[in-house]
Amino acid sequence: MIRSFVALDIPPRVQEILAGLTAELRQTRAPVSWVPADRIHLTLKFLGNVPPERVEAVCDALVPVAASNSSFRLQPYGCGAFPTIKQMRVVWVGLRGDEQALASIQKSVEAVLAPLGFEPETRPFRAHLTLGRVKGRQHLRALQDALLHHREFEAEAFDVKELVLYKSDLMPQGARYTPLFRA
Repeated sequence: MIRSFVALDIPPRVQEILAGLTAELRQTRAPVSWVPADRIHLTLKFLGNVPPERVEAVCDALVPVAASNSSFRLQPYGCGAFPTIKQMRVVWVGLRGDEQALASIQKSVEAVLAPLGFEPETRPFRAHLTLGRVKGRQHLRALQDALLHHREFEAEAFDVKELVLYKSDLMPQGARYTPLFRA
């Protein structure tokens, strides 16, 4: 089985800016498993474990989605936590820009993968870049304060030009993402 997901890549320059924000948030000493900057991406659809023989069908389904959508611009903006800043489990940076194009491509990915047996997500899509996952309760007040201080954080805008199917290998030092297909 191949653990996989469909995502949009973030350019290296933007990843560097996000790494700077993460470095500041780390100073709170809150128990967070921080995502390395080069692994930050925008997940459109988590597929879970996919049999190897079905990967080609997933790739084939993504081609018309990519072909029917032109590139669009997004900008990392704001930061916070899911489900709330008081009960945080995930620390994130939001996105603004062509949100309509982003929502459209995400819905298209859901639609083309549903006939292949991938259940559509029941929760509403909330575009975000995961910076880290909270692992404990110590120093959370400091992290909350830091997130509020950076609530209007912004990085440079970037163009989205392709969909990527990633393989995710869980390792003791964190997940390793390998692109399997780009459309």
